[in-house]
This record gives sequence, C-alpha cells and structure tokens, in this order.
Amino acid sequence: MAHSWQASKYDEILLPHQSWGNELIAQLRLTGGETVLDAGAGTGRDALELASRLPQGRVLALEASPTMLERLHEKVAASGLPVSVVEADLLQPLPINTPVDATISVATFHWLHDHKAAFSNIANVMKEGAPLLADCGGRGNVERVKSAFRAATGRDPDGGLPWNFAGPEETAENLAAAGFEAIDVRLVRDTIIFHDQEEHAAFLSTIVLGPQLEGFPPEDRGEVAVMVSEAMGEWVVDYVRLKISARKA
Repeated sequence: MAHSWQASKYDEILLPHQSWGNELIAQLRLTGGETVLDAGAGTGRDALELASRLPQGRVLALEASPTMLERLHEKVAASGLPVSVVEADLLQPLPINTPVDATISVATFHWLHDHKAAFSNIANVMKEGAPLLADCGGRGNVERVKSAFRAATGRDPDGGLPWNFAGPEETAENLAAAGFEAIDVRLVRDTIIFHDQEEHAAFLSTIVLGPQLEGFPPEDRGEVAVMVSEAMGEWVVDYVRLKISARKA
C-alpha cells in the first residue's frame, strides 16, 4: 500500500467503517480472555473497541502504513487498553508467534493484490477452529465514483492502484486454498448518502480517492474532489461490500 493515508483526517470524518467493524465484532463470541488479530487496524478504531471487551485478553493491531502506525501508536498509548501494535505486511509471513483465537479485518483486503497469500499468512497465525470475519470492497465497488473521476479529470481511476475488488467465488476458492472451512462469502450493496457537497467532496478526497488525487498538486486536490462530486450528480458513494466469514480448519 504505497498511498500515504491522512491519518488525522481519517479520524475526523464520520466513517461507515465504524458500522462495518461493529458488525464484525458483534459476530465474535468473546468471553474476555481471547487474543484477536485486527488485520489492517488503521488508526485503531476497531482494535480499541475490541480491546475494551477483552479484560483478560488482548488485541494485535496489525498495520503497514507509516502514517496510520504513527496515529495508532498514539491512540493505543493513550487508551491504556490491552493492544499490541504489530507493524507488518499481510503479503509476507506475519511476525506473530502465538496463534490467535480470532481475526477481523475491515476495509483492508481490497488493497492487497494477492488475496491467496494474505489469507494463507493470516491462517498460519490462527488456532484451529478460529473464526475469520472480514468486510472489504468487492466486485463492482465505487464504480460510479470511478466513472465520475474519469469524466471530471480524463484520467484512469485504476491507473497503478492495487485495488482488488474480488467476487465471492474467487474469494471462497482462495480461502479454501489457504486452509479455511465453513466459508460464507457474499456481496452486499451499501450506498452511503451525504448531506451536502462539502461533506461528500471531503469524504471522496480523504477516503475514496486519496491515491488518485496524489497525481495532482496539493493545492488542486480539493477542487478536483468537488469536480468529481459534481460529475456524480448525487452526493453518494456506491459501496459494494465483500462480506467474509470462515473458520481455520
């Protein structure tokens, strides 16, 4: 993930990611003593929520982005919660020596070009029978946003990006190959509606189109985001979520 995320702005914007994470956490049957891996922890939103439910356990908050890691360390230190930050790339063997009881991942897998490798690396640090629950961009994700970006700028929104919006069939195959069973993978449309163009453009520039906007001078990026918002004709983001549930065999 070469894009340098704006971690502070990421924390300032009200994100649908929170509801996606809460949905996954609610599916875990926690007793309070588990070790849970948050694969792609970002600034720690889900890791801290998980840790608050694990008084005798801990969360391994795994992240690769330097800007996200800096903010993640700050929040973990201030929280006093049982969270250990792990700097690692999901496409490489993970530096986790004790198998975890569960893994969650929110809005991360679609940034990885090799899902089979990522699933295998995660499976290798999970206990037998441990659940994997994930939510990421799936096939058809943000197509309207991409079309509007192309119309507004004349540029290819996919150019050079590691976006991997996979479908259920290939994902299920990759999970099985990595050693998972009880696999349930599906696509769910989750369109986000915004109150005004300012809110919409800020979300587009910070969350959806950050990598694309790096190709423009910093002083022009806000204006480009507004142009994309206008080209869409509606203040929406057309998310299609890939929902994953599986168990380590």
